[in-house]
Amino acid sequence: MLSVILEARQEYLVYEGVSISDYDYIVDRLEESGYKKTWNRLTYFLTSERLMVSTPSALHDSILGTLMSHLGRVLDTIPVPSKMVVHRIMSTRSVFLESVHAIPDSSVMMCTRGGRVGRPIWLMECAFAQSDGDVMRELETYIQEIPSLLVVGKLVVKQGQQYHSPGSKVSAAPQLRSSALLTQMEWTGRLGDEFGQVICDGHTWLSLSSVEIHMWTRQAGNSKIELSDMDGNGYAFGTLFPTLNLDDINCSFQRGLGLIKQEVLTVLESINADRVLFDRTVAWSPPSPLEPALLRNALEFGAWSMAYDRYAHWRSQLQKKPYNNGP
Repeated sequence: MLSVILEARQEYLVYEGVSISDYDYIVDRLEESGYKKTWNRLTYFLTSERLMVSTPSALHDSILGTLMSHLGRVLDTIPVPSKMVVHRIMSTRSVFLESVHAIPDSSVMMCTRGGRVGRPIWLMECAFAQSDGDVMRELETYIQEIPSLLVVGKLVVKQGQQYHSPGSKVSAAPQLRSSALLTQMEWTGRLGDEFGQVICDGHTWLSLSSVEIHMWTRQAGNSKIELSDMDGNGYAFGTLFPTLNLDDINCSFQRGLGLIKQEVLTVLESINADRVLFDRTVAWSPPSPLEPALLRNALEFGAWSMAYDRYAHWRSQLQKKPYNNGP
């Protein structure tokens, strides 16, 4: 298991029946082997003894990175000194809870006391490398164990057809197999304009069916976010592909930012902040909504990049056993 997890790319693997002592042993050995330098992320459910290994893809990194970068820029406009409250966008921060050890795909930390104390207020996961069921299980666990969360969401990427590497089959991608590794510029020069179906040398490197965004916000009077609430203002749904419609997601962003604003005001009250600062924060409103075209461009870039990454990874394996059929 260790050798498999240490491989540079593991889009999604699940191991059942992994005890907590097994998990601790795996983490210790991986850290000794320089695991922190790899892309792979571990999610471990202590109760069900389920270990998931996934590699963040260029596709979801591009979309979530763009979305959360916009969020970070908006939060930076809240007129509060960073020594009082600052928000950090994180993509590699571990969460150690009673029933799960994980690294959310992206999170917002509200930091106080000069940045020395932080708590997660906004978490995002991606259902692509992971299954949608596993992502929902993670989100529900986060909400149950961190009831102070204000917003959670998921990016759902559905494939038109499951990706399969050409492997060592000589009839698959024969031109690419016989040529040297192409640069990304050379690679894209061989493709058409359709990023949702990337085919090169007769082989499908990426096939998208749809890309969706789902978000939940904590409602007034509720002690925590309710994932089962799919009808009220606490839930929003938007699409990036094949259609582009983020109207509801923009409204959900505004509600989430309003919740964060209230949390900031609560902090200011607790430290008896200057009244002028408090009133300035009360008057603050988010400067701009999400730009759908910006996220669509992030999707396109991520799709092209992921297809190329799959090609480059396959091409790099051709000289290794058993692909080269050498002795």
